[in-house]
Amino acid sequence: LILSDGTKVRLNASSKLTYPIRFTGDRRVVTLEGEAYFDISKDAEHPFVVQTRFGEIIALGTSFNVSAYNDAETCYTTLIEGKVQLSTLDKQTLILLPGEQAVISNGEIQKKLVQIKESIGWVTGLYTFNKKPLGEIMTTFEKWYDIDVHYEVPALQEITYSGNIKRYNTINVFLDALELTGDLGYRIEGKNVWIYKKIGTRDSN
Repeated sequence: LILSDGTKVRLNASSKLTYPIRFTGDRRVVTLEGEAYFDISKDAEHPFVVQTRFGEIIALGTSFNVSAYNDAETCYTTLIEGKVQLSTLDKQTLILLPGEQAVISNGEIQKKLVQIKESIGWVTGLYTFNKKPLGEIMTTFEKWYDIDVHYEVPALQEITYSGNIKRYNTINVFLDALELTGDLGYRIEGKNVWIYKKIGTRDSN
């Protein structure tokens, strides 16, 4: 998607961007529901503003990724190049530098250093995860593959994994690898994926 100012936007699954046919006024404003990667066309006199239900991101000329789904409790903004300013609904502000990620949850905003390739894997087509909880991994896959994931016990979501998977592989590629760890199994019923602990396996802790 290319906007009237030349800004390039790539939308992830289950995402919506609202934008004008042509930008007018002092700011270039769009509204995001979901996740998108932005490559902003430089215009120092007209900041580019991404509004979400968590707050807004202001940029001049930069590249960044925003994940702000309406059904999520947390918003993630990861800066690839340049500089952006974030503002929560209650006007808390934060400046991001490349390689930093802002996390907005429960009205609070924090930032941390991240591996950029993990945050934009959906753009590059390779999802990389490093010691990430299974629950977070499967939340990403739910959007990629339009599935619903269920766990035999909630604690299974906390088990961490490292690896990568190509975007256009089927979900079975990851699930088969998961099963090969020896502890977990799965079954698929339509859009539903059930993950369970195999009988006879021991707790790792």
